[in-house]
Amino acid sequence: MATVVLSILFLLSVSSVHFRSTTLDPASSKSNLKSGTCVADTSARISLTREQWNTCLDPGAEPEYYLSIVLVTRMDDYAGNQHHRVQNHIDSTFLLAERTREKMELLLVEWNPPKDRRRMVDAFRFRHSEYLTYRIITVPEEIHEALPNRGNAPLHEFEGKNVGIRFARGEFIVCTNQDDIWSHNFHNAIKSHAFRKDVIYLQHQDRHNIHENLPESIVNLHAFPDDDTLYNACKLGEQDWGNFKLPEPADVTPENLLRLGDQAGDYTMAHRDTWKKVRGYRESGGVAWVDIEFIGTARWTFDTEVVYSDKGFTCHQEHENIWEKNPDRMTDNKGISMAEVMRHEKEYVNEDRKWALQQLDIWNMGLECFEFSGGLCW
Repeated sequence: MATVVLSILFLLSVSSVHFRSTTLDPASSKSNLKSGTCVADTSARISLTREQWNTCLDPGAEPEYYLSIVLVTRMDDYAGNQHHRVQNHIDSTFLLAERTREKMELLLVEWNPPKDRRRMVDAFRFRHSEYLTYRIITVPEEIHEALPNRGNAPLHEFEGKNVGIRFARGEFIVCTNQDDIWSHNFHNAIKSHAFRKDVIYLQHQDRHNIHENLPESIVNLHAFPDDDTLYNACKLGEQDWGNFKLPEPADVTPENLLRLGDQAGDYTMAHRDTWKKVRGYRESGGVAWVDIEFIGTARWTFDTEVVYSDKGFTCHQEHENIWEKNPDRMTDNKGISMAEVMRHEKEYVNEDRKWALQQLDIWNMGLECFEFSGGLCW
């Protein structure tokens, strides 16, 4: 009886930097696509030369893409079923790139990864699109421990988003969360090039403590939805494609700031220069509040317009509310008066060059970067 042995080798396509480990020599790999080197073992530790590392982190003097999507996560099964919610976000971003045909990057900041879990690059499917580049910046435990930390939190959302803002290559940068998927409104706004510089963009999204009779901006997607199911799970309105119109800038006041900033952690967008002018989110070592404070700081301290869209750009995938159960981790905003900020009596701004890890020796402290184009090659 003849025996047939079938061997299938799946490899990840790397775009501009190389993946080096004791088990793989990229220079000797015979599997190369136009996009670059293929990686056989995604579980191997990423190790770059200093030059490769600098190239991977370089944001460029000019934008390389229209959009950078920044989210911060770690593989600790946050709120349960984390894996399929993150995979849905990755796939939703793939569909955004494919359908809008705009160049963009998904910049994942993997913060303080657990030692007994797989890394992101080894845990998820990343599909190839000529319009989409992936980058994973990994912030190790040593850096995490060097920063202020309220309540011994394992992840710093806003410090992580600042890292993404610092290194992003998009003309526009949107900071979002791992549980969000993109709406038809956002597809249309990207196709329409509706955004402009010197504006902070916000959206309506229903509160995340709703777990029954879900409103349309809160969705409960099963694991592994196909593309049509995923794309149509977040319509949020009919579209005049290519002609998306945003409202006029909002009149931001201390009285309406909480309403405008509600769920702003799930969607805040601005031009790359606008983010850096405001110096990102204030780094407090805590969760909550900072995204709302950022809006008031941008509007009143830096005279930046704020546009609030009732037509939501994301839908939130429903899950248990974890952060509300840890009040010791929340940013202390007692004594902060946004009316004083509006009157230019107080400022809550990061010190220049002391945010987004600029104050740390991130090379010697082990920050990692990996850029790739996704897909399988063989």
